[in-house]
Amino acid sequence: MPKLPKRRSHSRNIQRAVAHLRLLDKNVHHNTESSTESDEEEIKINEDSANISSTFNDKVTLNDISDIFELCKNKYNYKFLSVLLYMSLRHFNITWRDCDLFLKEIGALSSQTCQKWVDIFISGDFDQFYTDNRGGKRVDEFYESFPELEASAKLYAIERCSNKSANFTASDLAKSIDENYYTITNITKDKNSNFVRSVPSCRLDLRHWGFRFDSNTKRPYFEGHERPDIVSHRESFIKYFIERKDHYYAVSNDENPIWTIPTQKPPSVLIFHDESTFRSGEVSAKRWIFNNNAPFFSKGRGRSAMVSDYLIMHPSGPFFTLNEKEYKQAIEMFPELANDDDDVNYVEKTATGYINFERLFKLLKFKSEFRNHNIEVVVDNATTHTAKPYSLFDFGKSIGTNCTTDTIEFIDEKGQLQVIDCYFTTGPNKGLSKGLIEISKDLNIKLPPNVKLDQLRDILSNHPAFKVTSRLEQLANKYNVKVHFLPKFHCELNPIEG
Repeated sequence: MPKLPKRRSHSRNIQRAVAHLRLLDKNVHHNTESSTESDEEEIKINEDSANISSTFNDKVTLNDISDIFELCKNKYNYKFLSVLLYMSLRHFNITWRDCDLFLKEIGALSSQTCQKWVDIFISGDFDQFYTDNRGGKRVDEFYESFPELEASAKLYAIERCSNKSANFTASDLAKSIDENYYTITNITKDKNSNFVRSVPSCRLDLRHWGFRFDSNTKRPYFEGHERPDIVSHRESFIKYFIERKDHYYAVSNDENPIWTIPTQKPPSVLIFHDESTFRSGEVSAKRWIFNNNAPFFSKGRGRSAMVSDYLIMHPSGPFFTLNEKEYKQAIEMFPELANDDDDVNYVEKTATGYINFERLFKLLKFKSEFRNHNIEVVVDNATTHTAKPYSLFDFGKSIGTNCTTDTIEFIDEKGQLQVIDCYFTTGPNKGLSKGLIEISKDLNIKLPPNVKLDQLRDILSNHPAFKVTSRLEQLANKYNVKVHFLPKFHCELNPIEG
């Protein structure tokens, strides 16, 4: 019998293999025949009635394709999917190299491997193509074996997504899961081994948990505007200035505005501070977002340049500066004012430049128009401004426990400065932290027996030693300057923001 042509032989092999598969699936097909027909009818109806999406022309990202491929890979044969994609791309005349880059990017087999299987398939060796499953992937229900890892991974992802910076990636999640896995199992990780949970799988985990990879766009700055604590701060802030309005310089609301002079003594000069940061533009186009909640828009990361300035509510304004004579006097008392830092260039005779409140406070003393005036500075509620040198939560209960400061300074009832050492300087415990119990003894505070840490902190919270003001306020007090913090989310109350 003459040998069949290669193409006809290949077709006959395929028909034989398909018939073999149908025979194996006969029972399953019989049981699902009716449901399949109804499903096909429903699909046809949906296709006929579907409208073309308005986002049809939007570019599909490689991350999205990779996620779909990973989802399919967990359910279907890895090799079949890779070869199908490769053959489809080659059908549309995509170059071999571009195919290879694309397939590797989404986690599929390489073009070289796919081409090998295409050759086997076309050559007619269908049995080898179908039965050799070395390219397949055995699905492991990872989180069923380690449910505690799923809970901790989800909490980690939520925490990272709540950060202002948009730098959380699926790779970070994979690294976190990997570290927790080896901690839980007490296994030493081989330095050459991969993550126990791949990055593509972690991306699918994020989507499964309700996260989405969405545009990193600006969100309203007033989201916390009416929070109860913010409202309380706003009311007290506004009340303070309304009650003292006759102490401040102001501009009349007439057709020809003029300065109005304070009628109450002593008069006060209001100074408003703000800074602008100019960044390199390295802003993530997209970020992971959970449950439609995202933090405020991050202006970027990478290198930046900051400019700080002060707006004064006084006829000598609008910005703070000294004249030649005043600046010379300031230099004589504070020679360091003439020596700019290596990376900071201040505008001469001013504090305009980098944020340096002490420079401003030193210069204020020599402003002749401000003599016999109270100075009040309004700053925003940034953490860098409100940070305190220590708090009760920085201390442990017993000797040798956590302590972040060497001494505690406070003004007692007689107006005297008191200094308490937080570490033992002599005796058997020399060099160890005292802890709150020993500090209470130094403060002459009697404690109930067997006091717990929470009770101890509650008792000490009313003592002047722990009614700590911010570092900025402490610095301002040295120069007889009063600091006001703006309510959060209320840039409209700061004139320099305008």
